[in-house]
Amino acid sequence: MSLAVNLIQSLQQGLIVSCQAPVDSPMHAPLVIAAMAQAAINQGAVGVRLDTPAHVKAVRSQITAPIIGLWKQQIPGFEVYITPQWHHAQAIAQAGADIIAIDATLRDRPDGETVESLIARIHTELNKPVMADVDTLEAAIVASRAGADLIGTTLYGYTAATKHQTPPGFDLLAQMVAAIDVPIICEGGIASPQMARHAMTLGAYAVVVGTAITGVDLQVNAYNTALQATVHMGKTLAESDRADTSRYRFALFETENQSYRPYINAKLDEFSESCSEVEPFFTLAARQTKKPLEILLLDEEQTILGGIIGSTSGWNWLLIDLLWVHEAYRYKGYGRNLMELAEREAQERGCLFARLSTYSFQAREFYEKLGYRVLAQWDAYPPGQTQYWLKKTLS
Repeated sequence: MSLAVNLIQSLQQGLIVSCQAPVDSPMHAPLVIAAMAQAAINQGAVGVRLDTPAHVKAVRSQITAPIIGLWKQQIPGFEVYITPQWHHAQAIAQAGADIIAIDATLRDRPDGETVESLIARIHTELNKPVMADVDTLEAAIVASRAGADLIGTTLYGYTAATKHQTPPGFDLLAQMVAAIDVPIICEGGIASPQMARHAMTLGAYAVVVGTAITGVDLQVNAYNTALQATVHMGKTLAESDRADTSRYRFALFETENQSYRPYINAKLDEFSESCSEVEPFFTLAARQTKKPLEILLLDEEQTILGGIIGSTSGWNWLLIDLLWVHEAYRYKGYGRNLMELAEREAQERGCLFARLSTYSFQAREFYEKLGYRVLAQWDAYPPGQTQYWLKKTLS
């Protein structure tokens, strides 16, 4: 399986683009899918993920980069649909896929097949690696024990067991990375480069992105929905009659509106920009100087054992968002080391102060020992707990 090892290693720390389209879309044509895949590879993607033998065959004729192939098939009486049976895997392999993706959830499969038996046959009869698409940590562990070569968070949020969850499954990703010694692929709900990067910081071996890059139908529909929405859709809380005969209403929205929030933010930015002659730090340029500051604690195998996530800006402040150390490495000075390294880097960037927040059940005393002092506290936030905001002057 040395070829398989090299194949999987070629995906490490890379972007895999899922090139798929609804069956009733013009984008579903094999030639269009092949063009998508070629464009993705041309721009640096390490591989592509494709549905149906026809698409795999069309793309295989255009690229040599790794193809993760699958075949979505709805079978009456069963919920599994990603390459659910052996003959589906066989067809995908014959079409030219390098890696076979299968539904590896803990749901029943047709004809008495199991995740274990399907993975074994793909290995022995097709000589292909397997990507197991799962929805829970339990399913991931089963897939790992069955010999899956890659495990993806693909079905998180799409099964009965996870229907109340919303992708991306970052929590599941972190749990899988910590519990399983198999490359973990983050797939599902990755909608921005920043989210993809965050998946990597959590330990993802590679990231699959589909809709955000190739989902023309879904993306256009989302934009149109936002553009066609009107404020009159909101729930009226009150109406106001003014002396100038104008009528106004206050409308409540109980779900986030993708068009109104950016509008309000843009108007506030305009006001801040207008004050820039008096307060130069509110110019657009000054507010856009935010620079990430991320320091990780890694072992020899590049496993993340801890890290500090924050940012610096033209306002001369270090903002610390997250600090975490694996429980086996706590109380050994690593947390202090991370804080000191972050502060040192911030000072080199010109920062004069540092700011962070913590809760009563977390690490207030730890931060105070490092020279931070409480600026404010919110009692009963959340109920039964207190949130603290702390500041430190960087010397």
